[in-house]
Formats: sequence, structure tokens, C-alpha cells
Amino acid sequence: MTQAHDAGLTLVETLVSIAIFTVLSVAVLGSLPGILKVNAQTRDDQGVTVSAKAYLEQVRAALNDPHIDPANIDPNTGLSTTDGQKAFDDEALPDVPGSSQMNGYTCDYARPLTAIVTTPAETGSVKTVKRLTLTCTQSGKPTQIFVVDYARPL
Repeated sequence: MTQAHDAGLTLVETLVSIAIFTVLSVAVLGSLPGILKVNAQTRDDQGVTVSAKAYLEQVRAALNDPHIDPANIDPNTGLSTTDGQKAFDDEALPDVPGSSQMNGYTCDYARPLTAIVTTPAETGSVKTVKRLTLTCTQSGKPTQIFVVDYARPL
């Protein structure tokens, strides 16, 4: 009486499975450097975006400053201008942070700001809007451009 021993894998089956595993591993590991490069670029983009957003919020706060300097009061009419309105009219914006704060990017904006004048049909009044375009560059990386419109504070 003989018994069949079919409980294990043959040498050929084991070698085929190792070969398939090797081919799949090489394919997956070959894409790893590309994935790491995309991850690094995304990290850089996110860093400059967060820094630019912080700067643009700083500009918004400066243009909305409600403080009234006595020097900004017209002696003839008694009308006053807030520090934010004066900063808007004079385009007195905070300094752009250096490249160490902008994740290695050098950022600047065009002077003077682009003025956009609109006349709403309902009111007939003229409302001035200025567009700030912040352009950030770094050697060997794509240029990042951030655009924000600011209306003159009333």
C-alpha cells in the first residue's frame, strides 16, 4: 500500500512564485523615487502657500486699520481718514517676508497695484478695488502666483 504525498509545493512552483513577487516588487519600488519627488514638491508648494496667505492676511489687516491719526483729519471739512484708508490710497503695504520665511521662495508684488474701478448700477457710486498680485519664484521650481483684490475701506 502506497500513500500519495501531495501536501507541499514543488520546487518549480516555489521558484515561479518568487519570480512573480520579484517582478512586482521591482515595479513598485521603481515608482518610489517619483512618488518622493512629487511629495517634496507638494510640501514646498504648501509651505509657500501658507506663508503667502499669512502675508496677504497681514496686508488685509493693515488696510482695515480703523485707527485715526490726527494728521489725517482735514481741517477745512473735519472729515477724517483712517490709517487703513490712507494705507490703501498710498499703497503702503507691509514688507514682503524674506525667502527664509517663504520656504526658500523670493516673493514680490508689482507696484503700483492694479486699480479696478467699478460703478454699481444700483448706487451710482464709484468703488475702488486694487488687485495685489504676489509672485513667488525659486530656481528650478514652478512660479507661484497669488492674486487678491482689496476694496478701499469706507
